Amino acid sequence: MSKSKTIVSLIMNALIVICTAAIVVSYFTGKPGVLIRNGYESFKFFTTDSNILSAIAALIVLIFDIRILIGKDKEIPHWAVMAKYIGTTSVMLTFATVMLFLGPMFGYYFVLKDTAFYMHFVGPLLALLSFWLFETSYIIPKRFIHLAAIPMAIYGVVYVIEVLVIGEFDGWDDFYGFNTGGRWYLSIAAILLGTYLLAIVIRLLHNYAVKKTH
Repeated sequence: MSKSKTIVSLIMNALIVICTAAIVVSYFTGKPGVLIRNGYESFKFFTTDSNILSAIAALIVLIFDIRILIGKDKEIPHWAVMAKYIGTTSVMLTFATVMLFLGPMFGYYFVLKDTAFYMHFVGPLLALLSFWLFETSYIIPKRFIHLAAIPMAIYGVVYVIEVLVIGEFDGWDDFYGFNTGGRWYLSIAAILLGTYLLAIVIRLLHNYAVKKTH
């Protein structure tokens, strides 16, 4: 990675970490919203979880950006690149779900207003652009694509248990509308397929940029 790329990566990752942390803290200090009665409820949304995962990965890369700039390292290590790949895929799934599914269902004003504008739109694009164009240390091997789907697979299991097994009185209501018409299995299958497609596209974009750099 060149010095200029490292600096841009550092700035973008710092924005991801700071903005995500500030917004998550605001869930505990601000007024309750339509879907959140208290801060802890925000963690039931994949939006929050994926952005936190993306921020953790961004923090890891940020640390190595600093180490590169002060001469302690020459590249972001492979495991850190993989962490950013997983975080970016997860948060881009949030972006795609909002743009293609939740936006048409609930209205784009509702899903992009206030802090949701960052969590649903700006944060995912920051993660994608930084990973794609500026964190070009290593190629992502094809065999690692499935790793990017693990966070969504775990969340999908939890969502099904909370919504269908436990139920809305003691668990969660179907706030994403994935069980509309009782077709939760189609929604989960579509989300997992979408996750894999995103993982493939993000890998191709990243690897292309790596090859162009080297």
